[in-house]
Amino acid sequence: MVSVLGLVLMLVGVQFALIGQVALSLSQGASALARYAAVHPGSFGYNGTASLPSDASALLSPTINDGKLTVNVNSYQAGTTTQTSTPAATVDRVVVTLTYDATNKIALPNPFLAIPGIFPGIPFPTSLGAQDEQLYE
Repeated sequence: MVSVLGLVLMLVGVQFALIGQVALSLSQGASALARYAAVHPGSFGYNGTASLPSDASALLSPTINDGKLTVNVNSYQAGTTTQTSTPAATVDRVVVTLTYDATNKIALPNPFLAIPGIFPGIPFPTSLGAQDEQLYE
């Protein structure tokens, strides 16, 4: 009986480790892409969903670079929330937002161990995101 409980805890731990690894890859990817966009203004476009240039795509972990990633790049004037299409260096900032559909990273039933009317189960997140911003250079 104890080994069954230990196995369940181990499976849940491994599942959360997989999701945590994706979340870490997203955070690092957002930081790397924000830096890339700040150094290469206009490489993604300025406002809205962006497609990755091939050299920027190489900055991402293969874990998240599998077609389920959405990249959104916005450019803002100084410390405001006003979007700009002609950023000024060292004043304006670029904000990169990554959203990832993590349903393919969930190996266990979602929610796990759900018993209708008794226990809602352990839910795993299916959508993860990260955001970072940098000043243009």
